[in-house]
Amino acid sequence: METNDPRSQQEETPEVIPAPPTEPQPEVELDKLQLRVRSFPEKQWNLIQRVVGAALGALCGFSLTYLGSLESIGLYGTIGAVLVALLLPNLIEKRIRRNTQKGRMALLIGLAVWLVGNTLIMLLSGVPILKQK
Repeated sequence: METNDPRSQQEETPEVIPAPPTEPQPEVELDKLQLRVRSFPEKQWNLIQRVVGAALGALCGFSLTYLGSLESIGLYGTIGAVLVALLLPNLIEKRIRRNTQKGRMALLIGLAVWLVGNTLIMLLSGVPILKQK
């Protein structure tokens, strides 16, 4: 009698195909900047990423809040903030060939701190957040 119980059926073991032997990857030539960045100890590299990331986050916040409020270049400030936040970390990472994940996180935190601080300043100075008609 056949059942649908999977325990009663024989389990087939899949064949394991051995991976082909890996060939050694050719060494990538690094320029002076890449060699200099690679020479930083991990602790110092993390500090540099956090400082530069926070500065870029503040720059994005400035572009969004101050430049975005100007009538003549308002949209350009927003576009600039998006470009700095999205493209600049990728360009830097490709140029120096070293991971910048902690710098990206610092950028997001710096931008969030800027926006929260700007909102608090607006609330404390009596600027209405929502305009009523």
